[in-house]
Amino acid sequence: MGFDLTALMLYKNIFPYLIDYGVTEVNGAQILDASAVTPTFAESFEPSADQKVWTLKLRKGVKFASGNEMTAADVKWSKDRAFAAQANVAGVYRTIGLTEPDQVKVVDDYTVEFHQAFPSALTRQIQAISLYVFDSVEAKKHATAADPWAKEWFAKNAPTGGYYNVTKATQGQEIVLTANTGYPGPDPARTETIRISVVPAASNQRLQLQNGDIDIALGISKRDIADLKKLDGVKVISAPSNQQVAIQMSVATAPFDDVNVRKALAYAVPYQQIIDNVYGGDARATKSVVPLDMPGYDERGYPYAYDVERAKAALAASGRTSVSSELVFESDNEEQQRLAVLVQSEARKAGIELKLTPLDPATLADRRQQKSIPLQITSGQLWVNDVEYMLATSFVKGANLNYSNYSNPEIERIYEQSHTTVDQAQRNQLWQRVQELFAKDVPWVMICQPNFNLPVRESVSGWVQPMDGLARLRYLRASA
Repeated sequence: MGFDLTALMLYKNIFPYLIDYGVTEVNGAQILDASAVTPTFAESFEPSADQKVWTLKLRKGVKFASGNEMTAADVKWSKDRAFAAQANVAGVYRTIGLTEPDQVKVVDDYTVEFHQAFPSALTRQIQAISLYVFDSVEAKKHATAADPWAKEWFAKNAPTGGYYNVTKATQGQEIVLTANTGYPGPDPARTETIRISVVPAASNQRLQLQNGDIDIALGISKRDIADLKKLDGVKVISAPSNQQVAIQMSVATAPFDDVNVRKALAYAVPYQQIIDNVYGGDARATKSVVPLDMPGYDERGYPYAYDVERAKAALAASGRTSVSSELVFESDNEEQQRLAVLVQSEARKAGIELKLTPLDPATLADRRQQKSIPLQITSGQLWVNDVEYMLATSFVKGANLNYSNYSNPEIERIYEQSHTTVDQAQRNQLWQRVQELFAKDVPWVMICQPNFNLPVRESVSGWVQPMDGLARLRYLRASA
């Protein structure tokens, strides 16, 4: 297998995550089902009547590579470690009212309680991200007074106890995973050994896939994928994705501090032309800032379609006949470059002159930090399939991904109200109002949601498209 594999994807397979998303079918493809979080290494994870206390019951007999059995003490130590670090897990735990180690209580060897400050509809999804466990018995052997959480030891030794354990790792070359025989639960790993080869050049991945040297190639361009579809022995798995491609307009920066200019650009973008020419038709049009397939999606959330005359009229309503701006995109992203060229060409017809500015990752990150980008192409997916999480990451004050510098007092109030609203019908009412406000304020131009494509050998089956971008390798099979 040839993977450009992030550490997070690897961790998702070698850490024991106690609960995870189920699997469903969309348009004939298998995808993770964010609405169905189910126990894996746990036996159950259920709330009290007021949904403030969640009880986790562990599956007995789960073994780490050391041979140590996973117990409630491992869960407690792992969460204490997360709170001490005050990063990642501790950060997302705040969204569900978990801020202190003493809110995680050991009941017995196989039972742990999580005492939240308030009930939250996000609990299962947040815990699907966060509820992974370290082998605390082994870790404590390597802890020191200066390093009580054995960070130095973990930096050199892969975690164990997930669906797979790391049996070999050669930096920059190869990682070998072997199915964990110490997992006694349902749906174990279907392939005994997986080799993850580091193949930096996409052209080399393509050649190795053609020759049958690897089974899966992740990170190949859409153009290469189109060519691979024609080859014997290779197939391309396509699945709906929650990846959103958008143009974020800084509502605090001229000329996009004027809503009429934002509307003008929204009408000037050739949506279908982009889907056809940049994505080869392999993308879904979207009519809301809320992603397709997310609970509460309402197509009234983005009532804009390509219409040059309406773009001109919106610009005129701003008191201008023309405006100019730079349009920033990732310098090494061919799709964003082609998209930018199409938008530039059509926006010009409406009186919007765009200077295309490709930026390397470091410069892009720096300018985002400075909040000095008036217009930028963004592409990404949310790890939690819920509008509250979307608002938290992108649309409230201080949100990390709020590159549009958007702020609306009513959105802020709805966001606060959503923290303790657990009834889905009531949440959908909140999300309908959120989308009405987005339709009015137009902080983003919504381009599309491209489908995910994965080129594999014909012998490969069992790919499940992850909504969080982290492949679950346990479902994969490769016939002889």
